[in-house]
Amino acid sequence: MSKFEKEKGASDFLAHYVHRPLENKIVEHLINTRITPNQLTVLVNIVAYLVALLYFTGLLLPGSILSFVVGLMDGLDGKLARARNQATKLGKMEHAFDLLFEFSWLIALALFLHKDSGDALPVILCLFSITFISFYKYCYDIFSRVMNASLDIYGNFEKKFRRIAGRRNLYNIHILLGVLFNVPLYTLLSIMIHAALTAAIYSWRVIKHLRAADKASSYL
Repeated sequence: MSKFEKEKGASDFLAHYVHRPLENKIVEHLINTRITPNQLTVLVNIVAYLVALLYFTGLLLPGSILSFVVGLMDGLDGKLARARNQATKLGKMEHAFDLLFEFSWLIALALFLHKDSGDALPVILCLFSITFISFYKYCYDIFSRVMNASLDIYGNFEKKFRRIAGRRNLYNIHILLGVLFNVPLYTLLSIMIHAALTAAIYSWRVIKHLRAADKASSYL
């Protein structure tokens, strides 16, 4: 594993097999420049909200392509900070801003489809997707705080499931396919289903592991 990476490594298969090697190469070139991790964070957020604007205005294919650029750029700030030993507690706030622009993409897409068709279904699917994503991220965070470990690497099942669990990178694939096949509404439906399955599996695994930890502590 590269010294730039988190201990748990990349999560979904796109981040692991595609983004990871590219990010490492880019960071090797950035280490000796004046570019800072914070500057990269700001740049990522600017480009991310440009994606939201493209979705909202109906430019779905350019927005979808740019979303993959954001996915690649999003890992650079943290890796650069670790490479320079500049990681800070404040830097953790990046994840909150990531979630905000992730939701803005779904909202922008739903609002465009609603304006285009007059149908409320896109907004309803978006709301359910955001609800499921928020829930499974909260389950994930609770596990990390209680167990002082990442759910992604806690067990063999988790190590495998993380590659296909609901993540922004994989939702981007849903959107691209929906745009290419001219069925953008089904994009929101498939994202909602993916998010719902992830929420169900994460909550099941978190409950299972926490119950096991409670039983183990009762025997001490």
